[in-house]
Amino acid sequence: MKIIKFKPVISRIKVFGFSAIFTSFAVFGALDASAHGYVTSPKSRVLVCYENNVESPTLPACIAAKAAGNIGFYSPQSIAIGGVKDNHQQVIPDGKLCSAGVSGYEGLDIARNDWPATKVQPGLQDFVWTNTAQHKTMYFRYYITKQGFNPGAAPLKWSDLEQIYQSNPTGQEANSMHSVPLPQRTGKHIVYSIWQRDYSDAPEGFYQCIDVDFSSGTSSSASTSISSSAPSSTSSSVVSSISSSVSSLSGDTCASLPAWDANTIYNKPQQVKFNSKRYQANYWTQGNNPELTSGQYNYWLDLGACNTSGSSQSSVATSSSSVQSSAARSSSSISSNSSSRVSSSSSKSSVASSVGNNCTSPAFVQGSTYATGALVQNAGSEYRCTVGGWCTVGGPYAPGTGWAWTNAWALTRACQ
Repeated sequence: MKIIKFKPVISRIKVFGFSAIFTSFAVFGALDASAHGYVTSPKSRVLVCYENNVESPTLPACIAAKAAGNIGFYSPQSIAIGGVKDNHQQVIPDGKLCSAGVSGYEGLDIARNDWPATKVQPGLQDFVWTNTAQHKTMYFRYYITKQGFNPGAAPLKWSDLEQIYQSNPTGQEANSMHSVPLPQRTGKHIVYSIWQRDYSDAPEGFYQCIDVDFSSGTSSSASTSISSSAPSSTSSSVVSSISSSVSSLSGDTCASLPAWDANTIYNKPQQVKFNSKRYQANYWTQGNNPELTSGQYNYWLDLGACNTSGSSQSSVATSSSSVQSSAARSSSSISSNSSSRVSSSSSKSSVASSVGNNCTSPAFVQGSTYATGALVQNAGSEYRCTVGGWCTVGGPYAPGTGWAWTNAWALTRACQ
């Protein structure tokens, strides 16, 4: 295959086992050199070194990367492969993920423990792609290294990663922001992000490694840590959407849900039924069988079996009665000890407001039955049950502590 040489931007294309190196300000056709992008928040590895004086870097990791022959730091937006069309793992070999195997960026693949990392926490973290040219997008996808990963042991491999997010297809955007759910991790990790352009536009992929640090507290070295805020709030809109779609617990809890269709596009928090079970999309998905691709960070979240027995009605009624009795007892007790008397028929939230920041709702008990609307305390906060059938399950749905708790409970306030 003929090699076309221009400079200084470098990109690679692989087609049917053959590869060609393109270095150009503009290569027309499947690979448009202006159609680039990179992650600016949290700062990606290539951007950190780009901003650390390309000619005379001071950060040890960037010095080592430059010594490896990195001339690509001048173009952090150009870690790209033309014609990849979603075949990322087939095209990019293990150990070359951060550079995507693109000539001139090899130093980004060096395994080191001192790559500057942004402080983050588990929960929602905003990631921003800055797109130096706007084009239609098939998706932005995010992976994170598995717990126990050591960034200094060996260059990044596909088997080190698990997918945590994928966006919807979008039109032309100068900046693309995604609220990505970061899982529980400790120490330093790598978030790997892919921007896949729309196939009809140009099936080109862009790749970025973002170093993050889940260590608590502040960094002891300004040269290896980047400050960043990491919001970890839950989405009340998701809970609201789920609650509105749940049918009466006295009948089939999946009655109002559509059956999963391989040709339909789904996105969080849409739900479907499949083989007598209920599933919720974790992010954009099409053609992924819920039964085969469910999990905390997979395409679907398994919400359990559809309830068709009708037996939950009595248990819900029992729970509701228990909750009301508990509220009445709490109200009576507080009335006798508070200067502002509270009627025993008052709602639990009214009772709570009369005693400042202390919650009076009962403690959550694993295995107990809870009705929609029930209030409980757990892990220092108060929660209201939004989907009785799932509140009763506990475990992954335990309020505030289970990894899927937002599908069953809504946070009302802190009890501190």
